[in-house]
Amino acid sequence: MNFSLGIGQAPSLKSRLLLIALLSLTLGLLPSSLLLQELLGRLDHIARESQGLPLNKQWQLSLSQLHAHKQLAVEALNSRPAAREELPATALAAQQSLRDIAPQDPAALALAESLQALQQGLSEGQIDSAKLLSEHQALETQALQAINAFNRRQGLLLDPEPASHFAILAGLQAAPQVAAALSELSSIARAAAVDDVARVSAALARYRLHAEAMQQQLMAAKEADAALGLILSPLLTQAEQQRRLVDATMQAAAQDVNYPLEQLAAGFANAAGQQAELSRQVMQVLDQRLQARASAARLQRNLLLLLTPMLLGLLAWVLWRASRQLLQPVQQMLDVAERIAAGDLSQSVPLGRADELGRVLAAMAEMQIKLRELVAQIHRGAGGIRLAAHEIAGGNQDLADRTETAASHLQQTSSSVDLLDRAVQSSSRATADASALAHSASGMATQGGEVVSQVVATMNGIQQASRKISEITGLIDGIAFQTNILALNAAVEAARAGEQGRGFAVVASEVRALAGRCSAAVKDIKVLIAGSSERVEQGSSLAEDAGAAMQKIVAKVQEVTAVMQGMDRQAREQAGQTQALGQAVRAIDAMTQQNAALVQQSAASAEALRGQAQAMEGAVQAFRL
Repeated sequence: MNFSLGIGQAPSLKSRLLLIALLSLTLGLLPSSLLLQELLGRLDHIARESQGLPLNKQWQLSLSQLHAHKQLAVEALNSRPAAREELPATALAAQQSLRDIAPQDPAALALAESLQALQQGLSEGQIDSAKLLSEHQALETQALQAINAFNRRQGLLLDPEPASHFAILAGLQAAPQVAAALSELSSIARAAAVDDVARVSAALARYRLHAEAMQQQLMAAKEADAALGLILSPLLTQAEQQRRLVDATMQAAAQDVNYPLEQLAAGFANAAGQQAELSRQVMQVLDQRLQARASAARLQRNLLLLLTPMLLGLLAWVLWRASRQLLQPVQQMLDVAERIAAGDLSQSVPLGRADELGRVLAAMAEMQIKLRELVAQIHRGAGGIRLAAHEIAGGNQDLADRTETAASHLQQTSSSVDLLDRAVQSSSRATADASALAHSASGMATQGGEVVSQVVATMNGIQQASRKISEITGLIDGIAFQTNILALNAAVEAARAGEQGRGFAVVASEVRALAGRCSAAVKDIKVLIAGSSERVEQGSSLAEDAGAAMQKIVAKVQEVTAVMQGMDRQAREQAGQTQALGQAVRAIDAMTQQNAALVQQSAASAEALRGQAQAMEGAVQAFRL
């Protein structure tokens, strides 16, 4: 599989899982390989150790034969000359034993040649007891060095298991040293060389040193392995008994200068026999131990070779199953997410397993259901908003039209009220002029009282004209009253807006009619006043005859003056009210214009709301339910 990635391209989940699987298999295979390598190395080491044990047995046999040759040679030179006859056979057996070792350890061949030379010197009588002991000690030292070198090459002295390591040191290194020291002590006793204190002390020191080392190594092996300790406990007891026997023999010989040499030699020989048996048992324990360890290592190797492929195969199968169980719901989640992102909410989300990924699929299904409900609600809400916006726009347009109509009517009404105001102002001025003229007429009537009698007839006409003036004044008064009522109605109607504007138009029409009538009445008053003046002129000649009547006329003129003054006040009040009405109508007109502007803004906002509702509905249409 190609794992190369482009710049900014992340590896897929499948690639990551495959990489994890390869790493897992590698991590599983690597320690298994290392463990197998360690087991094979352990088996090889145990095999080399096992191959070295038989040669160690041959070496110890050769050492025993060397010890036997030394014992016979010492006896032949000292206490038993007949032993010379046994020496050649013993030497030949020891040489043959060493030559048998030579193919595996060439150092044994040199020892065999040295032993042959020693035997030749004995045969020729060239060697005494002291030289014999020295030569044999040198041979034994070479043999022990060869044994140690061979054991190092075979790995016996480097055993990784502590218990086996200490047991090997005790059985293959210390035990031959102990046997050699005991053989040396026995030979010294047989050679009657116990007076050689230095040789005896050296041999005894070597024995004690190596015996102590052997016991400590056996104790260490026992402590390192409880199972092996049960086997080594009797051997430790034997080693302790042997040491006590040697110490008791040496103590007895030290206490009795006449202690029999045969008995001393027999004691050392007995200890040497115990040591030989101890060495044999240690060798047997080591052989069994190595065989058991080899069997255990082979079992571990076989189990590893059997179980490792099985477990790695099981791991591969588990990873394959896990990747399938992981990738399938992940792919399902990816498909669902892409479908929802594309706006498709119509298909159902597949049900997953009862795990975390299944819970994610269940959550996505719940999310799709709620998203579908939300989109449906938005769709319905968008339709409702669009319809409401349309209705609001229609209502605002109707209201705008009506507001414009009302504004137009109010403008007309305002113009009419202005005309009425000017008419009322003119009527007020005329009434004021009439009042002034009446007051002047009263003065003139008072002054012309002496000629009033002459204008009785004319005054009668004036009285008739005055009555007509009274009627006209009453008419003006009624008009003023009705105008007041209409003004009040106009104020009420002005408080209302919209549809009620048409009622105000009717009131304004009536106000104009009354204003016209008021204007006509004022004109009639002017005509009558003009007629009265003419008649007054005509009746001036008769004023002298109408003195008494003139007095009455004066009184009546004063009354008329009072009435005209009242009319003047009412006309001024009416003018103020008409002016206030005009201001109110103009204020209503301004408010109506503002309302019209607000209605237009509201209509524009409603239209924008309808556009947004349509856009939202179009966006919701992208989802397929």
